[in-house]
Amino acid sequence: MVQRRGFTPLEIENPVQQSGRFPERNGEGPRFAGSQTDVRQQHRSFLTGFTLIELLVVIAVIAVLMAILIPALSSAKKLATGAVCLSNHRSLLAGWIMYADDNDGVLMCNGACYDQADDKSPWAHRPKNIAGNNLSYNPAPENITNEDRYRGLQQGTMWKYVKDVDVYHCPGDNRRSTRRPPRDCFRSYSISYAFGTRRARDVGNRGYNYYLKMQDVRDEPQYYVFVEEEHNGSRYGENEGGWHLPFDGGGNRIANPGSWLFYDPLASYHNKSSTFGFADGHADRRRWMDKRTLEFIRRNAEEPSSHSGIRTPSPGNEDIEWLIEHFIERKRIK
Repeated sequence: MVQRRGFTPLEIENPVQQSGRFPERNGEGPRFAGSQTDVRQQHRSFLTGFTLIELLVVIAVIAVLMAILIPALSSAKKLATGAVCLSNHRSLLAGWIMYADDNDGVLMCNGACYDQADDKSPWAHRPKNIAGNNLSYNPAPENITNEDRYRGLQQGTMWKYVKDVDVYHCPGDNRRSTRRPPRDCFRSYSISYAFGTRRARDVGNRGYNYYLKMQDVRDEPQYYVFVEEEHNGSRYGENEGGWHLPFDGGGNRIANPGSWLFYDPLASYHNKSSTFGFADGHADRRRWMDKRTLEFIRRNAEEPSSHSGIRTPSPGNEDIEWLIEHFIERKRIK
């Protein structure tokens, strides 16, 4: 007879067919191929699992591993977004340099959203509706969309050189998911006021002699052009103007740490760091070292007023020292 393995119906040997009588087993009666006791033992061997303590140990080990891995994965994600952001800077810088090459060295106008009917020179225009008209501002409408913002980018002077809206947005910039319209800005980058005019015919006094032509710039690797900015977006629904570091009234003199102060917003999209694009075309990351810098960033982003530029004294702040040293040549400060 063929033996079957596993859980099959009990089969009883038929000793009568083999010998014509039931065999005796020491008075125990007929012998069966598999008794119920044997099957129960097999069942128990198959059903035997972890004890409660063993399960708790396994769960505890998994929890420890998750606690170790989740921060590591989060840091890896931030590093990845930082790499994309640096690439965005390099693309924008390439467009910025090509614009100067095409315009006899004249630098691109930095006054984002400050375009006018008779002056289309800013690198990024204010958001437009589907008909191409400006949206209302101060405050921006709550029904503003990313498509409105894209149309503003497409009207700017940078668009000829960088025709990909994603390049204008840092993947670490989460305002679209954490802020209510119109403060859910799309564009993450602004141009420093040290480079170019706000508009073609706008020559203002900023406390320093800003660069007007590429030929004026010396030591290009030292000075940043593009800055990550977490503006509250309340007036236009986007970062507005250029990025300003005030030098008027004797402020921000490198030799006088007591005069150091912030004004325009900064960002901290990369694990307490921000990225910058420099005049020679390279990009780099700056880690904020002073907790007052991070507090200034938070305060600006949450500022309820219609404009998020806040003059904030921060004497001796090493982050401001870095910003001053890489903003403009000292001899250009009045």
